[in-house]
Amino acid sequence: MTQTEFAEILGVSFTTVSRWEKGINSIFLNDKYIIAFNEEWIEQANQLEIQATCFHESRHAFQWKVINSEYTGTEVVDSLTIQKWSDEMSNYNSPTKKDIPEEEYLKQAIEIDAIAFAHKMMLEHFGVKTVIPECIKNNI
Repeated sequence: MTQTEFAEILGVSFTTVSRWEKGINSIFLNDKYIIAFNEEWIEQANQLEIQATCFHESRHAFQWKVINSEYTGTEVVDSLTIQKWSDEMSNYNSPTKKDIPEEEYLKQAIEIDAIAFAHKMMLEHFGVKTVIPECIKNNI
């Protein structure tokens, strides 16, 4: 499944941003319901990196739909997971916050889910195994 197909299913838009916070390649902006990409990163990244990132950010769009009871697909997400996702979206530990260690960012349930989803999609669609950070390998 391509990022365009995911975008159509989820009703999310993709855009690029020229002025960007250092270290951020992409982000799902739930208030605007768009996935934004760093133009500089897009220009130097390879297609598989971009695809994996599309899968990852698309999963955040899916999470947002589930949290807001707007998801109408067949995947079932239990209420405890939905509550955890909601709490983490509301109190998001961004990887750019100076006082938040990267491990704390990676151990958020929404990030573990998005990383696992991107890994699964890359393996299924492209036969590529993505790198899973050591600190969350047992959670995937």
